[in-house]
Amino acid sequence: MSHRKNNGCTQFDNGNLNIRIQKEDLEDYLKDQVFFLSDLLWHMSCTFVGEDFCLGNADTGHLIYNYSKDCCYIFPWRELETLAEGKTVKLYAHKPTEEERAIIEKEN
Repeated sequence: MSHRKNNGCTQFDNGNLNIRIQKEDLEDYLKDQVFFLSDLLWHMSCTFVGEDFCLGNADTGHLIYNYSKDCCYIFPWRELETLAEGKTVKLYAHKPTEEERAIIEKEN
C-alpha cells in the first residue's frame, strides 16, 4: 500500500490518515492545538466542516473532509490529548453520507 506523508500526517491510498505531532513541533502544537491540527490537515487537502457533535457519553467530535479523496473522517476531540502525548491518531475514511455532503456543500 502506498501513501503520502507530510509533517506528521500519513495518508494511505484508501484515504485513511495517521496523524502524529513531531517532537520538534510539540511546543507549537501545545500553544493552539486546534489551529495547529487544522494547518496540518490543510496540507493533506483536509479541513474541518460543520459544527461539533456528540459521539456518545460526554464525548464530542468534528467532521473532517478530504477534498482530494472525497472522503470524511470523524475526529473525536479527546484525541487532542493523544496527539499532545506524541502518540499517533488514526482516522478512518468513509464516503460522505447525504447529511455530510449537505454540510460540505453548504460550506463551499
